[in-house]
Amino acid sequence: MPDLSVLIVSYNTREPLRRCLESIRATRGDLAVEVIVVDNGSRDDSPAMVRAVMPEATLIEPGWNTWFTGGNNLALKAARGEYAIVLNPDTVIRPGAFQTMLAYLQAHPEVGAISCRQRFPGGATIPNGSRAPRTLDLLLGYTFLGTLLAPWRDRRRAAMWYTGWDRATTRPVEVIPDSSLMAARALLDELAGFDEAFKLYFTEDDICRRILATGRQIHFVAEAEIEHEEHASTSQVQRLASQVYFDDLIVYARKYSGPLAAAVLRALVAPTRWGMDLVQRLRGERAGLG
Repeated sequence: MPDLSVLIVSYNTREPLRRCLESIRATRGDLAVEVIVVDNGSRDDSPAMVRAVMPEATLIEPGWNTWFTGGNNLALKAARGEYAIVLNPDTVIRPGAFQTMLAYLQAHPEVGAISCRQRFPGGATIPNGSRAPRTLDLLLGYTFLGTLLAPWRDRRRAAMWYTGWDRATTRPVEVIPDSSLMAARALLDELAGFDEAFKLYFTEDDICRRILATGRQIHFVAEAEIEHEEHASTSQVQRLASQVYFDDLIVYARKYSGPLAAAVLRALVAPTRWGMDLVQRLRGERAGLG
């Protein structure tokens, strides 16, 4: 059994994915690591690159876009490792990151999932790790109510993002990014993986809330680091990504706040959504994957 299964879902990210795979090979050391790549119908020869750079990797090509959630569930079904890490294709693993994260999980059985410190390519720390957004946070964050009640919105936002914490220390949090989420594979199987009602967004909020509901903790581990470019796939289809974002927002609200709250949020967020779509249309941004 491998020590670690690395689950990567990719869409037209050939060069970032190449760097990711090369970093895994360079840093895995004595760990028995299996890499599973799900390609969501890329048109940039990403599958050929994976076969050339890491022929031992398991490459899954469903032939259509399974989105983030469906792709990771396909990878999870193929995984054999004792632990698994959901990893974005635009990440670069720093030396010792996998080893440090595995050792942390093994030493803390009360912890269900962890992530690590992430840095932009220029070196700046990405402020990951937060509390899960509640209904009020969604209303203040995505509708005109946030403008009318800006001081209240800002206080809640500061609390949600642990303002004052520089991400240089390890601590419990409610939500970690699923661009580098490590957990025991048995736990991910117990949860049945990701909820495919979501496509791209609020996936980490959802799976972390479900992990917390099992009684396990979620920790941010500052001693391990990766580099993260961010948005390598979605930047290619920004208008579509924005549409999916608002759809997933409503899915999240319905799941955790109920249908009435979701309906209110849908109505109040509509002007923001329409305005953003108009701006993106004028910019000529793409609304599809073709």
